[in-house]
Amino acid sequence: MAAVSPSIVTRTRDLRQRLQFARHGGLPPVLAVKRRQLRVCKNVAAVGGMYDYRFGPRFGCRTRFRLCRKAPDQANMALMTEYDFSQLSPHDFELMCRDLLQEEEGLRLESFKSGKDGGIDFRHATASVTTIVQCKRFVETGYSGLLRDLRHEAAKVQRLAPQRYILMTAASLSPANKDEIVGVIGRQFLTTSDIFGRSELNGLLGRHPEVERAHYKLWLTSINVLETVLNNEILLQSGFQVEKIHREMRRYVQGSAYPQAMEALNTRGVVILSGLPGVGKTTLADLILYEHLARGFEPVVIRENFAEGKKLFRKGRPQIFYFDDFMGVTFLGDKGSAGQQRDYRAIVEFIEMIGTAKDKRLVLTTRDHMFQQAWSASEQLRDSGIIDHKLVIHMGDYSLHQRAEILYNHLFFGDLPSDYRDELLKDEFYFKIVKHNKFNPRLIEWLSTLRRLNGVAVDDYQEFITTLLANPAEIWRHAYEQQISDAGRSLLLTLSSFGGRAGEALLREGFDTLHTHRAHKYGLQRRPDDYTNARNELNGAFVRPTLGVVIEFINPSVQDWLNSVVREAPENAVDLISGACRFTQLSQVWGFTRSDQGGASHDMLSRQISTLAPKIVELATAPRTVRQRDGSTAYLAPTYEQRLAKLIEIADEIRAPDALVPIERLIERLSVDRKQELCPIDDMIAAIREFQGSEWSALARFKSFFDKSADELMASASQHCRSSELRSLLLFYEASSAEHPMLSSENHPLRSHLLSAYATFVRKSLLEELSECTSEGDYEELLSDLEYFHGALCVDVSAHVSRVNEALDEYREYEEQRADQEMDSYEESARESHDDEESIRAMFGSLGGSG
Repeated sequence: MAAVSPSIVTRTRDLRQRLQFARHGGLPPVLAVKRRQLRVCKNVAAVGGMYDYRFGPRFGCRTRFRLCRKAPDQANMALMTEYDFSQLSPHDFELMCRDLLQEEEGLRLESFKSGKDGGIDFRHATASVTTIVQCKRFVETGYSGLLRDLRHEAAKVQRLAPQRYILMTAASLSPANKDEIVGVIGRQFLTTSDIFGRSELNGLLGRHPEVERAHYKLWLTSINVLETVLNNEILLQSGFQVEKIHREMRRYVQGSAYPQAMEALNTRGVVILSGLPGVGKTTLADLILYEHLARGFEPVVIRENFAEGKKLFRKGRPQIFYFDDFMGVTFLGDKGSAGQQRDYRAIVEFIEMIGTAKDKRLVLTTRDHMFQQAWSASEQLRDSGIIDHKLVIHMGDYSLHQRAEILYNHLFFGDLPSDYRDELLKDEFYFKIVKHNKFNPRLIEWLSTLRRLNGVAVDDYQEFITTLLANPAEIWRHAYEQQISDAGRSLLLTLSSFGGRAGEALLREGFDTLHTHRAHKYGLQRRPDDYTNARNELNGAFVRPTLGVVIEFINPSVQDWLNSVVREAPENAVDLISGACRFTQLSQVWGFTRSDQGGASHDMLSRQISTLAPKIVELATAPRTVRQRDGSTAYLAPTYEQRLAKLIEIADEIRAPDALVPIERLIERLSVDRKQELCPIDDMIAAIREFQGSEWSALARFKSFFDKSADELMASASQHCRSSELRSLLLFYEASSAEHPMLSSENHPLRSHLLSAYATFVRKSLLEELSECTSEGDYEELLSDLEYFHGALCVDVSAHVSRVNEALDEYREYEEQRADQEMDSYEESARESHDDEESIRAMFGSLGGSG
């Protein structure tokens, strides 16, 4: 190519103003500039057909330009940044080196464990030649650190004795450096042509731009892109934290949401990123904006409302509009119905305007509960098709390996001291983190940031993390306290009182009761559609539907957070019982107050027992039968006997006269109920044991009721008795009959009744239970019961045992056949799981090294 004429030379700053990255049609970063606009400074030096010069101290890097004639009035200028690879972790660096070498030499490389790897990162083996590839990043310590490491590496290479050894490093190397490295490793293994230092790696990237493009952290975090973005006056006025995003990009791990979001922008021009707090919505949006800036889009960061976006909309100019938390409190606050409807209309109009412009992009983020709240409140939004632009980010979008990469990147690029890092490597503790069901990026940032540790000692670091994972309440605090309605909080508390999972109909009933109570007590406003609005508001953010009509918390940590709400404000425990509609809610709340997490809520219930007693009576004595639409009868859990056991437990702990009232009323109800139905054996025995184990003398007033239990238990057993119930009866009377502990004794007063119960079991339940066995453990448990009945009652069970063993043999034969059929798929799955875990071990192994 001919030298550039002095006639096209001008000031460097003119060229710098036009420096933009662009990626179109799968091409690497390319800048197309009109020849008449292209000027090159006078001190250009031609080197091998390239033109090198510096932009000055602000850029701090050398940039090469290749000029080639593409059209009479146009030249393409391909940017080839001299990367120092500091933006890549050792793991990322290894992957880039692998990709470059595979493209350059057409090799198929096997991966090996990094860190303490025995001298191998990658290997290529044929029948005659074994090639070993070692990747040594060494950005910080450079050549001196690399040479120290290679002196230790040399013995490993001697032991492996490869036909070819390839070294790839981010350190800058001179010819003399390479000669010294060859001398250390051995000339029989390594030649200078197989040493790839920083400049050689940059050369490979120039020859293989598809690798550069695939490893987006390289070019997107380069100083050129950073300077280009920083020089954008519009962006600086918006307050967009460029340096922060530049730092965070090194930690970012690309999950399935990233390509989905980019596809949505390319096809429809608009994407709405939604999801749970802490899942990474804003980080993803920031990176998308940053990449579009690198591609030459003009940024418009909206802060208040869409009127800002309309004001800065420019036809014929590539623009990307960005509105973080666009349905947040500042935007859809307390404006009244008319004001909110205007805001909703503005959303729809602006999205339509962007969607019809091919050179415009719009990125929005929102908490999912805010989106659901607005969507359910506005017919305009529902009719607009805005839901089609919504992309919900779930933690499930991240594979186990991607979770591990998130943790790894936070550790490598974070400020955590090495001794804390070593604690995570000890006993592979990092697996506990990445496999935890409450894992999310915000938690990882929290546990890997030095200032968050608040003086946590190194020896306590694992315990600190375990506690944080067990109770990541802070993630939910802001959304719960500031961003959902009072009805939404009532619904969350209701679902919490059901243990985090309830059918839709039951949840609605519980919500109506609790929300009515809270509205009356605290003066909250109520509307007929409160449940529907709250349900839509929380859907996808705090709760999710499962199995059609069952609602559950979207994450176990939501239940943990609501437990902390009750613990920090114990009056909530009183409200949950006062506003309950089922006895199960009382049991759930009481169980929490007695736990280590209950705090002062237990004492609060004790002090409020006189107020709560009438409600407890109502819950305890509520009918168990529900008439179904088909005319059948359903029974609500728990049984009256289970309720009685719980009330005795509560009274024995609280020891207040008011706690006896619910027991009295329930026993009255039971006395009436027993005239019509037999008592459930296991539940009645549990109530008797609870009574017998109580220590409060005031409970003795109910002794006569429990004394009559033997007759009722035997009456039930003579009508219907399963093996588990018969075993419970036998064990109970063995323990309680001090005078006649041996049930097999002819003198035992209950022997005839127990034999009658056994006969009932054999006649009515044995075959039914045998047909219900679905595992080897079920069959063995039934066999164990039969052997116990033989010993306790001296009855012949041999025929029944033979029948069960025969069924067990058939089951085992079937299971063996099924196991054979599934073995191939299982082994494949096991191999994939093993390989995945091995690659994670390899990745974290590099944290212990200096490369």
